[in-house]
Amino acid sequence: MFSRCLLFPLVLFLTVTAGAQIVPTPTPTPKPGTRQANPMIGDNAKYDRLQSVEMMQPKDRPDHPLLDPKKGIYRRPGKEETAVLAVAEQHLARYSAFLDQPETGIVKLNADSSCISDEDQITASEQCLPFKMPGAGTSFSFRTESYRLPRIADIILFDGIFRTGGVYQYVVMAEIGDVPIEDVAFETKGMKYLLDLKPVRDSAEFLRYNDEIVKGIEADGFLYRKGHHVRENWTYILRSIAYRGQFFRSIGGVRYDELDLDRRRDIIVAFRVVERDSAGNVTIAWKVLKDNEAPKLKVVK
Repeated sequence: MFSRCLLFPLVLFLTVTAGAQIVPTPTPTPKPGTRQANPMIGDNAKYDRLQSVEMMQPKDRPDHPLLDPKKGIYRRPGKEETAVLAVAEQHLARYSAFLDQPETGIVKLNADSSCISDEDQITASEQCLPFKMPGAGTSFSFRTESYRLPRIADIILFDGIFRTGGVYQYVVMAEIGDVPIEDVAFETKGMKYLLDLKPVRDSAEFLRYNDEIVKGIEADGFLYRKGHHVRENWTYILRSIAYRGQFFRSIGGVRYDELDLDRRRDIIVAFRVVERDSAGNVTIAWKVLKDNEAPKLKVVK
């Protein structure tokens, strides 16, 4: 049997996902910071399956095709792979000056979350075959500036909702309304809570705070929680704390520490929904406002 220490990441992760589910997107657009139906509470076993994990013991020198840094599931996809989700030229032109600034970007997220299988592979259905990148283009990491598997991403598009949270990670998000992405700064209304937030240091505090942000925290006239509905021409801010630690998984009998394959950081990001197309795919322009070393989470025995 596993020790209590080894069991914690699994309990932690299942607790995070169990309290963070999905409900249908409402039609009205509220003012920034106003309370609305929590998009993270409901019943959605499909999302739980996408986030399911195994707890395994480590093995030195993991060697498996899916762990290949250039071809495996943790790779940074190339232009040929991402062409299927290419950002429209008019948006690239509109944000050209913005994109010349450091730590900025623009990306399109795939709305079809059914393209992710339980085994982290792209499903064989015809509509999913074009989406060969990690996470099938549904999830993005601002820390690596790349599409990633949902459980190590900073943001996931799932059923019309921006969803957050991953392995040894919590992300808290707020919508600040129709604010140009170029104008968002530390002084912007809504940023104070994210800037003042102190990272928790142990697993017990982690779980307590996760319960709070699942329900939502009101501060300074804004609502901070793990997810918000997608709204076109709307701007959001988030803080993603991807803790350092160890999280062991297994692929084909090969055991490895998944966090060794990720860039663990503590970041603050602003992003704006530029377009939501007819298929539900969402284009966002983003910028990293703060990037610090990630803290390490102490597992309380």
